[in-house]
Amino acid sequence: MRRTAMNSIASAERPYISKSKFLWGSHCRKLLWYAYNAKDQIPEVGAAQQAIFDQGHEVGALAKSLYPGGIEVSADVTEFEQVLQKSLEAVRQRQPLFEAGFIYNGGFARVDILNLVAEDAWVIIEVKSATEVKDVNLLDLAFQAFVYNGAGLSIRRCCVMHVNRDYIRRGEVESKKFFKLVDVTKDVSDLGRETEPQLEEMFGVIRRKQEPDIKIGPDRRGAGSSRAPAVDQSN
Repeated sequence: MRRTAMNSIASAERPYISKSKFLWGSHCRKLLWYAYNAKDQIPEVGAAQQAIFDQGHEVGALAKSLYPGGIEVSADVTEFEQVLQKSLEAVRQRQPLFEAGFIYNGGFARVDILNLVAEDAWVIIEVKSATEVKDVNLLDLAFQAFVYNGAGLSIRRCCVMHVNRDYIRRGEVESKKFFKLVDVTKDVSDLGRETEPQLEEMFGVIRRKQEPDIKIGPDRRGAGSSRAPAVDQSN
């Protein structure tokens, strides 16, 4: 039976956690609290880090060229309700989708590439400018799959598309050789079981009137961290 994406525009009125904030919260609960309650106290992204983000956007654009006929859904849309509406409309066209956004149980995710592989089955593809799959990519994909499945789509596989370290450019960039596509569905599925309880705990943190009493230490995952993880907040 075909499942239908059921994004609710009314859901936009409730607080939500994007995938970038979910990664922040997984890294440090105190940082998550500041992101929602004292955002002005979080340092702005520096020029060097912004340059890395910009490079990632260029790599993402190259990856999209591998999916001709793909639909750019909401890359330049800032209004939340419009993102949801455009995504609902686009998914009915049964074409590869870029930057489609869905919401479920307070989580909001935009996927780099959503590729239709059967009448009612999709593959989530996370594009990275790195040359290997990292643990944070798996956590990111687990959150995306949780949201998309919950919103009514049938997600068959999850993949990371990263730069092929062995590629040697001769002339124009050959997109198919430039990237490596790695199926990480099993790893993502294992992590996915933890997504919903983590999300509920994060909402509890956000609702607190005061910041969590957590000692900040050097890269202490459970207790907090002295640095915010490098996550592009446009997602």
